[in-house]
Amino acid sequence: MVQQQTFGRRGRPAPPPGAPRGVSAGPSAPDLPPQLIAALLRPQQPENAAEPAKAGKIAWSLRAAVLAGLVAGLLNAAVRATSILDLGGLFDQVPLGEAKMPVAVMLVAAGLWGGARASALALLCAHSLLGRLGRTGYLAYALCGAAASLAYALLATALGFGPDHSLIVDGLSGLAAGFFYRLFAARQ
Repeated sequence: MVQQQTFGRRGRPAPPPGAPRGVSAGPSAPDLPPQLIAALLRPQQPENAAEPAKAGKIAWSLRAAVLAGLVAGLLNAAVRATSILDLGGLFDQVPLGEAKMPVAVMLVAAGLWGGARASALALLCAHSLLGRLGRTGYLAYALCGAAASLAYALLATALGFGPDHSLIVDGLSGLAAGFFYRLFAARQ
């Protein structure tokens, strides 16, 4: 009885002379039934197939909040600029103490401030409320942002904190902030 020479550390027999590299003379892999292979390669189904799998929550993102506030602010500034253009005074100077400030600069600053305020308030309310409800859709974030911004505008107008609040502009700012936050934010 001739004993075969072992090959490597695994105790495999040496390949026969003239065999291509990587081929061993050891036992071949067992033949598995095709149904077992298909079952192993098939993606897993949820335990209860009648219930659809729930989508993940939306993670809080400072980057998405800042970007949404910037978009809402620019839209707010554009609406204010078009209303001033209708009045005919975009390049006039407005006295600000002893200095004079161009109207265009004040419009951009007011628009960015209004958009940032609408974005911060709308996103705080929308994200916390929709997170509890498990809603993650674009429309849900947009509508909830618009509702929060409109609630703020109504409250500010009722308390007399400024006649500058337009319900339409504030509603659109909240709508844009909610939509763009959901667009830029990632799922957990």
